[in-house]
This record gives sequence, C-alpha cells and structure tokens, in this order.
Amino acid sequence: MRVRGDPHLCSIMSPGMREKMYRVLMMSVLLISGMNTVQADDDMTSDLICPCECAMVISTCDCATAVQVKKEITQMKESGFSEKQVFSALQAEYGREILAHPEKTSSLSLWMGGVSLSILFVFLGYILTKKPKMDIMPDLKKYEHRFEDEYRRFVSELNESRDIHSNETGSSNLEGK
Repeated sequence: MRVRGDPHLCSIMSPGMREKMYRVLMMSVLLISGMNTVQADDDMTSDLICPCECAMVISTCDCATAVQVKKEITQMKESGFSEKQVFSALQAEYGREILAHPEKTSSLSLWMGGVSLSILFVFLGYILTKKPKMDIMPDLKKYEHRFEDEYRRFVSELNESRDIHSNETGSSNLEGK
C-alpha cells in the first residue's frame, strides 16, 4: 500500500498502528454516511406537516403521530424508496394536507383562457367604439345644403356691406373735393 506524503511515515508506523488508523478512518466514513441519511430524513420531515391537530412541521413536532410518520419515513428509506416515492406514499396515506408545500396544478389553460378573453374584449371594445352608428350620424347632404345656403347668404351680406361702405367713402371723397 502506497501512501502519499512522507514515504518514511509508513515505515515508522507499526502494523498494529496502521490497522487502528484504518479502523478509525472506516468508522469516521460510516458515521459521516449515517449522518447524511439522518440529515436527509430531517430535510424530508421539514417539508411535511404533522397530520394530527397540532399542525406543526414534523421535524419539530414530538407528538405520537409525528414519531410514527418519522418511523414510516425511515422504513421506506431503508426499503429503497426515493424521496419522491416517500412523499407520494405519505400523501396517499394522509392526504395532500401532509405536504407543507404541495405541488401546484398546472393552470396554463386558465391563463390562456383569461388572456384570450381579455384580448377578445379589447378588440370588441375597439370595434364598437370606432364603428359609426347610423342612428347618431347626421344626414350629411342636408347639412351640406344648409352650409352652402348660409355661406352664400354670408358672402352676399359681406359684399353688400362692402358696397355700402365703398359708396359712403366714395361720396365723402367727392364732397371733399
């Protein structure tokens, strides 16, 4: 067995010492791997709500129901269940209320329906406000004739007032000469 580092270290250690170091190393590896499993179980229980009346998160609850659920999770994990399978099994047994963060159902169809209805109402509103109403729209020919008549009268009155004004200025010019 070759060890990195000081090559003389292995030769200095006795065979009994090497075996003790090996055992310590193996024990620490086993302890660390066991700690990860416990942490994984705690992580799972922090996402679950106790199904009893306390309504606490299972990782912090100490009631009999929480202890039972923790045991079930441990048994399922030892049997080889994945985290998703454990959640599914607990949800089937206790209902959706056990999940602290339940999965949301897809609401894409609701969003699409709402958006399409909004677009439809905006489009219809635009059309209805821009389309001229025949009941409200006046008879254009009638108003065109009326405008032309009034314009002719105005022009003729204007011309008459000019003629009168020019006649008065013309006669006053004659009197001054």
